[in-house]
Formats: sequence, structure tokens, C-alpha cells
Amino acid sequence: MTRLAAAAAALALLAAGCGGDDEQKTRPPAGGETASRTATEPGRDTSTTRTQTATEPTRTESNGKGKGPEDQPGGAGDEEPARSQALLTGKGGRITPRLVQVPPFISIRVELRSADGRGYSLRIGGRRLAAGGSLRSASVTLDGLRSGEAYVGRGSDGGRIRIEASAEPGP
Repeated sequence: MTRLAAAAAALALLAAGCGGDDEQKTRPPAGGETASRTATEPGRDTSTTRTQTATEPTRTESNGKGKGPEDQPGGAGDEEPARSQALLTGKGGRITPRLVQVPPFISIRVELRSADGRGYSLRIGGRRLAAGGSLRSASVTLDGLRSGEAYVGRGSDGGRIRIEASAEPGP
């Protein structure tokens, strides 16, 4: 008989223990939703009610699509590829510098600027740049070069421009 009473008492304790804890959760549920607790009174069952379960996806837009890292500013996919810059300036009828050293294997942004407003042009890597007048600068991105290779171009001043992959990468 005592075993039956002990088993009944254990079952009663087990049933009373189901439902919830009196401790507050330290972490909010997924999706930023808050959990609301019901008031606890002696002899009443305590339970937790949530407005959204942790397994349901959070909807952030009216069309039902959630925002992923690609959709957020600065998120995945917003990265720009590494590139070096070759800045060429036309002034006094001449384009300078005549030699620009860049790191190997990194794409090259070639920019031609007109410092005095006169017209300057450059043909390099199969591309043509023209700057001057109302257009103060023009740029083009060329593929990176292997170490020791170079792009050789011709400026409107008749001078030869050389961009070579001989610099060490870094700031």
C-alpha cells in the first residue's frame, strides 16, 4: 500500500511540475518576439504563451520574402573586388607619369584627369579614355597582370605610357 501511495505522490508531483518554470528566460525567443507569461496563482497551472514559435520564419516584408544578408546594405554581395589605381594627369599638353607600377594579379583602374581643362586622350589595353573640357576625368578597369607584364599605351601628346606589374601589394 505504501508503494501505491508513493507512486501516486510521485505522479502528482510530476504532473504539477509540467507547464513552466518561475524563472525568467535570459534570451528572447527567435524573431524578436516577446514571450508573455500568465499570472501565477497557487493551485493554478502555469504556462508560457508565445505569439510566434522559434521554428516559424520571420516575415519582414509584405510580399512574404525575408531579408537575407544580400538584401541589407553592406551585406553579402556588396563587396567590391580588389583593384589598384593608375592615376594619369594631363597638364600643360603632357600626360604624366609615364610609368606606373602596380601589384601583379590585381585589376587596375586607369584614370585620366585633365588638370588644366584641355583635352587629353589615352589608348591602352584596347580601350580609349578621353578627358578635358566639361569632362574632367575618365576611367576604365583593366585586367590584372602577371608579374613582369605591362600595358603599353599612347597618349594624345604622342608619349608612351607604361603600366607594369612590378610593385609589391599592400598599402
